[in-house]
Amino acid sequence: MHRVAGLLLALLPGLAPAQAPPQRATFKYFTKLGDEVLNRVDAVLVGRIQSVTALRGTDVVLVEVVTWHDGPRRPDQKNVTLLANHGDFYVGTEQLLFLKLYEAGPRYTLHNRVARSDPDYDAKLHALEQSLALRRMPNEEDRKRQVRKQLWEDVGARDSWTRWHAYHELEWLRGRHNDLLPREDREELARLAARSGDPEFKKALTRLLKDWIQ
Repeated sequence: MHRVAGLLLALLPGLAPAQAPPQRATFKYFTKLGDEVLNRVDAVLVGRIQSVTALRGTDVVLVEVVTWHDGPRRPDQKNVTLLANHGDFYVGTEQLLFLKLYEAGPRYTLHNRVARSDPDYDAKLHALEQSLALRRMPNEEDRKRQVRKQLWEDVGARDSWTRWHAYHELEWLRGRHNDLLPREDREELARLAARSGDPEFKKALTRLLKDWIQ
């Protein structure tokens, strides 16, 4: 995570007075992306960098909201202000941003980001949308079934990033929700892994599932 030096930011023009950050609800996504990223950030959005203003120890970045994916948002909110390290952002670029409130807000700091130029951008955005869709399922058993379905599809995906994302999700599930994936599902996934045309992925997933089945 990027660290930002302390500043007299209350003197910046055009920023609303700080308010206490909202309490984040405890929600089980049953995915690493959901439980360890989405539950720890305050906003997720696609934004276009409008301006970067250098101050002592930080850059103040004005971001135009292209798509707001998650987190509280004012009805009329078209921009967010982000505090970042010098040189991290350039005007005109588009980013998928995972943001945390700075102190009590309304400014944010960067938790993580994906540049629109990233070759795996579409796959990463799709993984985000899959996790966010789980929020529309109030029943935990429905979410668990959907996570199993997603893992099954992603293990057999054409693109490498999605396959490896599924591997890391399975690795995380083994340590956190070991009972979410029944033994018969693990065995079937092992057979699917054995048919993979990606030698490194095949080796890693086969080893993981073999140890999990035993």
